Amino acid sequence: RIFRLLSAVITIYALPSTGFVTPQTTTRAPMMTPSSLGAGLELVDPSYNLAIGAFGVGLAGGFLEDLRDARGEKLLTAKPFGALAVIFTVFSLFLAFQTTTLRFGFDDDSFSLVKANGASIGENVVVGGENKWAYKSFKNYDFLPSADFPILVYFREDQTSVENREEVPIVVDALEGQVHFFPAISNVQDLKSEFEKRGCAHL
Repeated sequence: RIFRLLSAVITIYALPSTGFVTPQTTTRAPMMTPSSLGAGLELVDPSYNLAIGAFGVGLAGGFLEDLRDARGEKLLTAKPFGALAVIFTVFSLFLAFQTTTLRFGFDDDSFSLVKANGASIGENVVVGGENKWAYKSFKNYDFLPSADFPILVYFREDQTSVENREEVPIVVDALEGQVHFFPAISNVQDLKSEFEKRGCAHL
């Protein structure tokens, strides 16, 4: 199940229907002090656990790729494991980059995805609008496979208009609203605490 979820993370990054976007500009944003992040904006600390885990899978794939038989020849599984090693190693670097540059933020009335300095990352390229969702729009949130071993952060909201909603590859509940999946690139226990403190709906 763990490998399936890790694969789902890669699929989610590959598909445009998740609401997770990368910054829209390559220019470096000016440094901002905590007081300039916006009224009451609190940023959740990053967590590199997912990036480290993906790198570990890549490392294991590299080890298995080099297994040899009694004649010293590589096994038939060498190519698949080699591909696994490359994919997850590169993906771990991408996750590390995202963990360094992006943050989950909470202000007085909304949850948002912002740059590490609190600046906006721009409009959501899939469903439109800012990457910011009112707490009152939450229908559900969860952590997959669990809050103790998080790979994906999930939430569903009804703020996105019906005509702009997109389907996603993983079904968690049967509620109405737009689904979002984010790799767990933040301290999930702090994220969960903030969701609870802000009164976000949870089944």
